[in-house]
Amino acid sequence: MEERTFGQRLRATRIKAGMSQSDLEEISGIPKARLSRYENGHVAPSIQTLERLAKALGVSEASLLGDDRALMEEFFNVMTARGVRIGSSEQAVALGNAVADIARALGMVDEAAVAEGEEASSGSSPLAGLGTAVST
Repeated sequence: MEERTFGQRLRATRIKAGMSQSDLEEISGIPKARLSRYENGHVAPSIQTLERLAKALGVSEASLLGDDRALMEEFFNVMTARGVRIGSSEQAVALGNAVADIARALGMVDEAAVAEGEEASSGSSPLAGLGTAVST
């Protein structure tokens, strides 16, 4: 997948939110001319400005920076919105393993990474404890 710049992520996020640069200016207090310079890659925002942009757009700073943690945030936001509550580390492990099994069935698993992980682990069952894993 092609790596996007901060400006490209900012523009895409703004458009996805249904905002014009003028709308974002009004909500964030950041001048439209500066927003344009960010989106076109001419300058990078300060940490404080990044925080204001993320808040105005309703996203995490990590997502605007292209940090992989943003993907996990989106996953957990969906889980929370769907009523999934994890009450213990055992439940977290069981749910993670169940989701990994689904990902494998969908072809989303890096099998080489799994092989490396299996060499380092004890090889416990991926669905151990699933019966009591999740309460919704």
